Amino acid sequence: MSTNAIHREAPTLDKPPRKISIQTFLRKYSKGGPGIKYEYNQGVIEKYEAMKLKEQYIAYNIQKAFAGTAAARNGGQMVQELEVWTSATQWRKPDLCFITLSQIRAGAEGYEPIPEFVIEVISANDKISMVKNKVYEYFEAGVKVLWQIFPEHKMVEVYRAPEMVELCSGSRLCSAEPVVEGLVMKAEDIFREV
Repeated sequence: MSTNAIHREAPTLDKPPRKISIQTFLRKYSKGGPGIKYEYNQGVIEKYEAMKLKEQYIAYNIQKAFAGTAAARNGGQMVQELEVWTSATQWRKPDLCFITLSQIRAGAEGYEPIPEFVIEVISANDKISMVKNKVYEYFEAGVKVLWQIFPEHKMVEVYRAPEMVELCSGSRLCSAEPVVEGLVMKAEDIFREV
């Protein structure tokens, strides 16, 4: 190494986020705000953009395709921003998720359903590390199929395990099977404006 090497001070790291109790989170943050949703991750509040009105066509297209499935005929529902406990210290609000009629009934009795099919619409402002960490979290909780939808790129990442992702765009098929039998859509149909 040259004796004329330039040395710089290492940048200081940001302070770790302040942690709050789940009770404080539920009281102050669980409802979110205009265009914002908050989620709870082991004491830390995570801020995400809520699904925008201009992206509702995505939910509409998926709901329309879902309506033709046996799961819909059997009372299952695709629910927008359902409150989901993925663990005792993690609380999420996926943009869409599938719950069965038996999960709906169990919820009425005070149980917390874990949806087996979850959809997240990813905003350009979402932090990629938080988005990818949620993939592992969802699968650890019992999710079996996860769609991460990127409207800006008209692309869908279909996960069947955290390490198993299929990229869908154009005429490539995105499938929610085997969780939601018959819910198979071309990526371009997910992004078709109504």
